[in-house]
Amino acid sequence: MRLPESLRARLKEPLGDFVKDLRSLRNKTLVCVGDQASKDVVAAGLKPLLCVYDGRIQRKTVGVPPELKNYDATELRVANPAGTLSDDAFNAVETALHSGKPHKIMVDGEEDLMTLVAIAYAPLGAVVLYGQPSKGLVAVTVTKESKDKADSMLDEMQNGC
Repeated sequence: MRLPESLRARLKEPLGDFVKDLRSLRNKTLVCVGDQASKDVVAAGLKPLLCVYDGRIQRKTVGVPPELKNYDATELRVANPAGTLSDDAFNAVETALHSGKPHKIMVDGEEDLMTLVAIAYAPLGAVVLYGQPSKGLVAVTVTKESKDKADSMLDEMQNGC
């Protein structure tokens, strides 16, 4: 699936609320998309169910942060070219989230759009975290409404609207 122009502007707006204090997320099921978001959450001592990263922050190659290299989770690797969502990306997120055990997904390509997949597949009540460039960490509480919004955007990508 490719990102259509019609979605680009909407995805620049946060899908949730900005996080002021990571400690407020203790005892929540956490899903992190992005290197900085994953690194910050793990460095804060939280244990996300899933971390998705690509070794880049704001399009600059930084390598995998030690916090993620050392995070005790099953690692999956997927190819997901920029501006797309591959079948492998969908399958890896679904596998990880339905396992109930911590996973990390190393993406060859770009992980940004995998936020939508994470919201679609995460259990109700989970919190999906991702970085909004130059603005901060965004938290999306997974509800029926947030799942419907993610599904709608994924449908737009599927249909190329």
